[in-house]
Amino acid sequence: GLPNSNSERAFDMFVKTRNVMTKHKGRAGVVFATGTPVSNSMAEMWVMQRYLQPKTMEAFRVGMFDTWAGNFGESVTALELAPDGRGYRMHTRFARFVNLPELMSMFGEVADIRTAEMLKLPVPVAHTETVTIKPTADLKAFVQTLVGRAEAIRNGSVSPSEDNMLAITNEGRKAALDMRLIDSFAEVEDGKVNHCAERVFGIWGETSLFRGIQVVFCDLSTPVENGRFSVYQALRQNLVERGVPIEDIAFIHDYESDSAKEELFKAARDGRIRILLGSTQKMGVGTNIQTRLAALHHLDAPWRPSDVEQREGRIIRQGNLNERVRIYRYVTEGSFDAYMWQTLETKARFIAQVMQGDTGMRSVEDVELAALSYAEVKALASGNPLVLEKAGVDTELAKLSLLKSQWDQQQWRNKQELASLPGRIVRIQARITGIESDMASRQDVSG
Repeated sequence: GLPNSNSERAFDMFVKTRNVMTKHKGRAGVVFATGTPVSNSMAEMWVMQRYLQPKTMEAFRVGMFDTWAGNFGESVTALELAPDGRGYRMHTRFARFVNLPELMSMFGEVADIRTAEMLKLPVPVAHTETVTIKPTADLKAFVQTLVGRAEAIRNGSVSPSEDNMLAITNEGRKAALDMRLIDSFAEVEDGKVNHCAERVFGIWGETSLFRGIQVVFCDLSTPVENGRFSVYQALRQNLVERGVPIEDIAFIHDYESDSAKEELFKAARDGRIRILLGSTQKMGVGTNIQTRLAALHHLDAPWRPSDVEQREGRIIRQGNLNERVRIYRYVTEGSFDAYMWQTLETKARFIAQVMQGDTGMRSVEDVELAALSYAEVKALASGNPLVLEKAGVDTELAKLSLLKSQWDQQQWRNKQELASLPGRIVRIQARITGIESDMASRQDVSG
């Protein structure tokens, strides 16, 4: 979203970097290194620029965020899930970024961008496999109810506080993961949990001599103690029933302190913990367990391309003793899953184009998307890929039609201005002549 607050750590960093840079005429002395300069929103680029090129920002008069946003972004206010996950709130975020060549030209003064393809680091070769799961009758029926809800929202039959597209998207994602997250009594005999457990168990046996480890990422259903269904606990139970010792399995959520996490990571590097389950937030940045990491499993799809990078960065990493590793993506047919991964790939492609300086793009949609549209939900429910493609084309057509309308209006304004300019020029020239005549005939009365 649009940054509207600060943190003590960020302010501390700002003061320190500014102090160092003042000793180098405000243009040197500070180096940042990051794998994901843009993770949640391209608005984060302003933060980087604020730290690294204050003089340039001042020169272009975009040092304040509002002026920067006015030049390079268009914002929209929409409903989003509240931080506590128990309600919704109105949130302002960027809808799209404009004037990209100018923005990247400015950012390029301080950014030395190197992709994985450029660096060619000694990392293992990853084989990515998509595991497709057939939808249950319960899931198909539930997705149809989402269409009805989406139609009611579009028609204005319900208020945003009662139901909204974000709630539909969130429930659709949960249903795609496991219908028991929607209905604890739902029958799910051959769902994602079972397919994942089958592969985890197989690799656990194959890599037993090497003490190879595996990680399973799941953001939507973390461990709970209130008796409600949890994908984490269901997967652990499935693995134990297959013969995996329970002490070989760990949940990252059970290790709260930094020291406890470091002990867990050391156990994983040593091969004492063989299967580690966690979320992107808790098992992404700072999780160095690559030594024996043989396989990674995506049980669900995150919203942000940087989350995929952080997940897969745990295994495609220097220091992994395996030359080849496996990455699995579990996708339930006829659900939100396929669209989620497709959206992630589109976002990642846009970010890569922007960061690599593709000057052919004048604007780009922001990556911080949180809800599907009515047309997308309806298309997903149909199960027909052509219908989903049509929904995407219709959305793009609507955007292009709006841009064409704005262009037409600008052309009309330009023509109006062109017609009035000759008259304005004559009037201004006459005024200049009059002022010059007055100046020539003036008398000095200063004494």
